[in-house]
Amino acid sequence: MWFHKNDLKFHQSVADKSIRGYVLPHAGTKYTGKIISHTLRFKPTYKFKKVVIIYYPVSDKPNVHNRYYHEYYVPMKSIKHFIDNKWNMKKVSYVGINLRSDINKLDITDITDTVDITDTVDTTDSLIIVSADFSHFLPFKHAMELENKAAMSMMFKKYNKTDYTHIIDHIISFKFLNRIIPYEWYLQWIGRTRSPGKKGVGYLSFFIKEPIPLMKPDGIFVTCYDNTMVARECLGEWFTHHHWTKHTENNLIKKVIHLGTTTSRLTGISSDLPVTYYTVTYLYSDNKKFIRGYHGIKHNAFYLPNVMLEHTHSNGKWADSNDNEWLDGKFMLHHTLDKLTQKADKATSDNYTLYRSEVRHFKI
Repeated sequence: MWFHKNDLKFHQSVADKSIRGYVLPHAGTKYTGKIISHTLRFKPTYKFKKVVIIYYPVSDKPNVHNRYYHEYYVPMKSIKHFIDNKWNMKKVSYVGINLRSDINKLDITDITDTVDITDTVDTTDSLIIVSADFSHFLPFKHAMELENKAAMSMMFKKYNKTDYTHIIDHIISFKFLNRIIPYEWYLQWIGRTRSPGKKGVGYLSFFIKEPIPLMKPDGIFVTCYDNTMVARECLGEWFTHHHWTKHTENNLIKKVIHLGTTTSRLTGISSDLPVTYYTVTYLYSDNKKFIRGYHGIKHNAFYLPNVMLEHTHSNGKWADSNDNEWLDGKFMLHHTLDKLTQKADKATSDNYTLYRSEVRHFKI
């Protein structure tokens, strides 16, 4: 069974006025129900009339009820379940864009500026869903490494053929998304899980966001990357005794790029590859219970939300070289607090502060 409502859970909703869509997995909800529920707890305040689901089916014929492709069916039924029963919205229609059948008509195998497909979807009244899974049947450590790079690559809108973009099912859907949404819209990584077994399937989820005016943050972090999506440097600044200014932010950006270009503190090695991308993360103190992928956490030292997505299992354990499959379960925060204590290199109390984040991605 591809979809069952009992696989989904209604968490307390978190309203977000910048959300204009999601990237959701399309495997059966037995495996993806938790990450879909986690992602859809974040509710858009934008009023839409239509849900547009972008998908690329693996088969050439429908495989659900002889009518639907599972790549459309799973995210459609899942978002509809939330819209009907949690968000209580009425008169919402659902439209699928099958990129396998429309590929020749749309000519999006190699997106160029001469191809005009922007009229295919009206983003002014639509919630956009990209249906996508990630690595399939790779060894655990290798899969995690490739998915981490793939996640960053999609957020930087970098679609060229690499070993890590090759694992995305399907990158054509992201190329299509990039053509139909306004240039300034962006992705923010929010969820990650994996099917069981030593060679499972990776599931990642993202927000599709429209930038909104930002309040002055409590802190900012800048992370720079080379062209292979290796993080070269990451530094932050907290505004405990002074306020954020654009000048302060620009100085931090210059410092991070300079340090990342010379010797990378994160990798411990020098590289001839230039720094080509950077992300600015704006942090705001938050009193909600910890949500993996949504909250950064400060316990003397600090971890960005992405760090937990890149390095922790669903149960909170930090992945290490001995792990060979995904560990599911309730996220236990003490693993991360222990890591932060080690990072700070001093004993600390049990107190910690959570920060929600907004991100902006840039190409140099």
